[in-house]
Amino acid sequence: MIQEFIVFIVGLILLIKGSDEFVEAGSRVAKGFGVSEFLIALILASIATTLPEVTVSAIAAFEGNSGIALGNAVGSALANIALILGISAMIMPLKVDEIAWRNSLFMLLVTFYAWFLMRDGVISRFEGFTLILIYLSFLYYLYKKHIAIEDIEGGKGGSVRRDVVILFLSGAVVVIGARMVVTSAVTIARSLGISEVVIGLTLVSIGTSLPELANSLAATLKKIPNISVGNIVGANILDILMVIGIASMIRPITVDASIFSFTMPLTLFVMGILTLSLRMTNKISRTVSAVLLAIYAYFLYSQF
Repeated sequence: MIQEFIVFIVGLILLIKGSDEFVEAGSRVAKGFGVSEFLIALILASIATTLPEVTVSAIAAFEGNSGIALGNAVGSALANIALILGISAMIMPLKVDEIAWRNSLFMLLVTFYAWFLMRDGVISRFEGFTLILIYLSFLYYLYKKHIAIEDIEGGKGGSVRRDVVILFLSGAVVVIGARMVVTSAVTIARSLGISEVVIGLTLVSIGTSLPELANSLAATLKKIPNISVGNIVGANILDILMVIGIASMIRPITVDASIFSFTMPLTLFVMGILTLSLRMTNKISRTVSAVLLAIYAYFLYSQF
């Protein structure tokens, strides 16, 4: 048992460090090819913090562990708002730009769509494809909306070839770390008599959300709330559309009844609280923070 916990922790470390290196190398590669700085930040930031969830759920789906694949995605989305934004806003109320609530509303809508897909107990490959298609359309919309605002600068920077190698090596580290996390989590779940769904919703989802936690706390402490909130909303959109989409494309996902009837409605509820707060005040106050943290505490209590 101790050995499995050690493997789990080492796997998480590889996930987080590999993700950090991946986004740093990816940013340098993008600059080297002359891609807009705005698009680098917009796309790679969310990919960086969500790469662990994508990889863990993809490997879990490939190995037939639907509970961890789906539980990780939904659990991460819930933890990102109720736990991470809850902690960040408790440290300092998060005042953001008006555009934040529109992105939060989009997050709410795509999550509702994903919940609708779960009604028959299975997310098929075609349904997973529609999730991925929505995300790609979302990226295209952002590209068309913002590309005209910024001039794409000519390629610059160091050795692009070296950065490409680092990009692939760091991606390999993430895959190795993800496999260690999935394998050890399944073993721990079985030995303790805890369902894989619960492990995916709690232990794995919180572990793979650590990059979002680090980024949001750092942005909060540096008094850059737009980055803190934007990172979470962007990561959740990617969690719901790409993490679930890719996992179900690899292998159709069997939806646990508790996820459909309890976790997804709870996730939609906290997303609704966030969207309403941003729409009314463009802010996440300490009062809203306390509500979010209380909901997450209740969620953890209900799981165990």
